Amino acid sequence: MRSISRAVLVLALSCAPSWAVAAPSPAPDASALADRLLASLGGRTAWAAARATVNDSRQDWDGDPPVLRVVITMDFERPRWRIETRGDNLHLVRVVDGDRHWRLTREGDVAPVSEATLAADRRWYAGHVYRTLHRIARRDPSLRLATGTDGRLEVHEGGARLAWFRLDRSGQPYRYGAHDDEVGSIFGPWELERGGIRHPAWVSRDDGRWRAMLVRLEVNPRLDDATFASPPAGGAAPTSGAPR
Repeated sequence: MRSISRAVLVLALSCAPSWAVAAPSPAPDASALADRLLASLGGRTAWAAARATVNDSRQDWDGDPPVLRVVITMDFERPRWRIETRGDNLHLVRVVDGDRHWRLTREGDVAPVSEATLAADRRWYAGHVYRTLHRIARRDPSLRLATGTDGRLEVHEGGARLAWFRLDRSGQPYRYGAHDDEVGSIFGPWELERGGIRHPAWVSRDDGRWRAMLVRLEVNPRLDDATFASPPAGGAAPTSGAPR
């Protein structure tokens, strides 16, 4: 059975070998590409002000169960996130809050997140598409923008690529990849607007075997310690709003 944790890491899809990554050129139009990108998605000011989101989506994939409802709560400014997944006879929760972490297993037990999943989650968070847009909008000094050999916008940090975007004529990204992923995922129209920012109606893996359709989006929800707190021994895990 395929790992559901891989399916719910939105946009963290298949990876190509690191040697396949095209060397970026420090073309002078990288900043202009970023300006076009942000302008098409609600504007630099709106994305800079978007500090957190709750993303509730229906996800269809080739695993079991085939239909999932996934709610991802993410803080763009602090390394903390919560992923709650529901499906037929399935309820999973995974939370990372800095150095603290926990998960609700298929059996209903609360346990630490495995080291392998923790590493994958942290890599996913580092290159997450919406957090990256927020950091570009804020002109994060840790980031370096470049133009790839195929004209795409690339975002680098610490000498490594975090993400890349291919833009359409309007400036909206129609394809995105993180780290050394050369295939990436495909965005539908960025037609939903919340809190001044735009969000795609759907996202799909290149081969269509994983698809996500947005159900609900919250921008700058209230995030407190209770959002990420582990349930007491013998207690039920708090819900993030996904339907039962």
